[in-house]
Amino acid sequence: MSKSKRPQVISAAQFTEAMSHLKRPGESVRKLLRAHCNSKGRVSTMTLLAEAAGYTSFSPANLHYGALARRIGKHLAISEPSLRIPTASDAYLSLIGDFIQPETVTNAHWLLVMKPEFADALLASHWID
Repeated sequence: MSKSKRPQVISAAQFTEAMSHLKRPGESVRKLLRAHCNSKGRVSTMTLLAEAAGYTSFSPANLHYGALARRIGKHLAISEPSLRIPTASDAYLSLIGDFIQPETVTNAHWLLVMKPEFADALLASHWID
């Protein structure tokens, strides 16, 4: 992948294939993924996802979500995206979600919008059942 501002688009089939080779995440991460997938419009903040996973702050959610995105990206041999989000622990998060800056709409915090292809793969993988 070239170093561009827009991350590579990954198909649901590619996500599913990558996820089939990864260890299923622990329960806390599955709670986070389930909450994000089930949120209205698949839009949430790391704080809300952290609460759903039982974390006391957004930092562990950011760390674990970023690590999962990195494992998927590495499995698919995708170079680290150049897109940098100040509060995201890992640039690979841009592979599985799009970010909306604070105060862009009515949001006080960064919003993470789960990409439909990742949501489809999550459902197909049964990781959040």
